[in-house]
Amino acid sequence: MLRRLLLLPLIAMSAALILPVASARAETTTRTTDARASAFRYFADTGHSIGFKVRDFYEANGDEAVFGKPLTDVISEDGMRVQYFERARFELRPGAPVALTRLGSLYIEGRTEPAFQWQAQSPGADWTFFPESGHSLTGAFRYYWQMHGGVNAFGFPVSEELKEANPTNGQTYTVQYFERARFEYHPELAGQAGEVQLMPLGRWLLNQHPNVQKYAAPMPQLTLLGQATTGYRTSASEREFNIARATEMFDGVIVAPGEEYSFANSGDFSEDAGFVDGYAIVDGKLEKVIGGGLCQVSTTMFRAVSNAGLAITSRTGHTYVVYFYENILGFDATVFTPYVDFRWRNDTSGPVYIATSSDAQAATVTFQVYGVDDGRTVSYRGPVIRNVVQPGKPIWQFDPKLKPGEVQQLVHGRAGMDVNYYRTVTMPNGAIKHNDTFFTHYKPWEDYYTYGPGVR
Repeated sequence: MLRRLLLLPLIAMSAALILPVASARAETTTRTTDARASAFRYFADTGHSIGFKVRDFYEANGDEAVFGKPLTDVISEDGMRVQYFERARFELRPGAPVALTRLGSLYIEGRTEPAFQWQAQSPGADWTFFPESGHSLTGAFRYYWQMHGGVNAFGFPVSEELKEANPTNGQTYTVQYFERARFEYHPELAGQAGEVQLMPLGRWLLNQHPNVQKYAAPMPQLTLLGQATTGYRTSASEREFNIARATEMFDGVIVAPGEEYSFANSGDFSEDAGFVDGYAIVDGKLEKVIGGGLCQVSTTMFRAVSNAGLAITSRTGHTYVVYFYENILGFDATVFTPYVDFRWRNDTSGPVYIATSSDAQAATVTFQVYGVDDGRTVSYRGPVIRNVVQPGKPIWQFDPKLKPGEVQQLVHGRAGMDVNYYRTVTMPNGAIKHNDTFFTHYKPWEDYYTYGPGVR
C-alpha cells in the first residue's frame, strides 16, 4: 500500500533547523540572461523553440533533416503535451521518454491495396524483413532508414514500396510508408542529398486540426523570466535526500499557456517512488512522515514563479516559522496532500519551462522559469509583521531509541506572528497585472526536546 506524502507545515527535522529570525528586505526583480538559456534552440524562420528533452531527442535522432523545423512550441492537445514539426509530432508524457505520433499510420488509415497488406516473409534475399510489421526494406530506403534513426525516428515499415503521386506536384514517385513517416525516392538526385525525401506529415496533421493552428503563429525567443535559490544547510540526511529527489522531478516541466500547475498533483511522492521518511512534529509529538523536506522544494518553486510575475492561484504559508525561508518572512509555500496545495497559472502567451538544480555541497536548491518575456516587472513590499506572540514552556518527549542520558533539542523555540508580504506585477504600459498579498499566520513554536532512558 502506497504511503502518500505528508508535507506538513510543522516540520522540524533537526536541532539546527531553528535559528533567530533574520531580517528581510523588499526586492524588485528584472529579466536576466543565464547559461541555461542555451538549453533552448530558436528557429527564427518559424518563430519556435525546442528545449530540454525535446531538443535532446531531436538532435540525437536526425535533427532538421529528419523532423524539419518546429511549427509550434509545446502545447496541450487532447490532454497531452505535444510539439509539432514539419515532419513529426512529438508527444511528452511525465516521467517518460519523448514519443513520436504514428503519422505514417494515420495518413494511410483504411488503405487496403496489396502494398499495405501484411507479408509473411521477405520478397527476396536483398531485403530486410520486419516480422513486427510484416513488411520489408531494401535499397536507398533501407540505407536512409538505418542512417537517420531507424525505428526510433521512423518506426517499422507499414507498407511495401509502391508508386504514388506526390500530393504537392502531382508527379509519380516510388514511396514507402513507415509508422511515423513517408519516404519518397527521387532518382534525379541519386547519390546526392535529397535522394530520399520525407513528406511533411507534421504539417499535414496540423492542417487537420484547426483548433491548434493558432499555435503555429511565430513566438519570441524564450528567456529567463525568474529564478530563486533557497538553502538547506544542517538538514538531516533524509531531508537532503528528499530535496534532491523532488528537485530532479521538476526539471524540464512544461506548462502550456493558460494552464494551471499543481505541485501536489505533479508526481508520486511515496516510498515506492523513492522518498524516505524522517522526523516531524505532528500534533505535538515526534513522528515519522514520508517526504520530509519537500516544502523546501515547493517554497523554491513558489519564489521562482512569483519572481517571474506569473499568477499565483493557491498558496499557504507554514504553520511555524522555518529558518530556511526566514531571509524573507512570509515568502514560503507549504503543501501536504490531499489537503493543501501550491498552484500557479501560466498567464503568458507561450509555454513556460522549469529548470531545476540542487547542489549538495552548497546545500542549495534553484528553480528557474523560462518563457516568453512580455515585459512585466515584479516588485515586493514588506514583510510587514504584526501580533507577535512569544513561545510557551518547552516540550519534552521520551524517545526509546536514544542512549541513556541522551538529550536532543529538535526545535529552538520562536515567536508566532502575522506577516504580510506584498507583490505587484506591472506591465510595460503601467497596467497592474497582479496585486497580491501573501498573508501568513505563524504560531509560536516552543523549545522541543527528546530524551533517552534515565533522564529526569
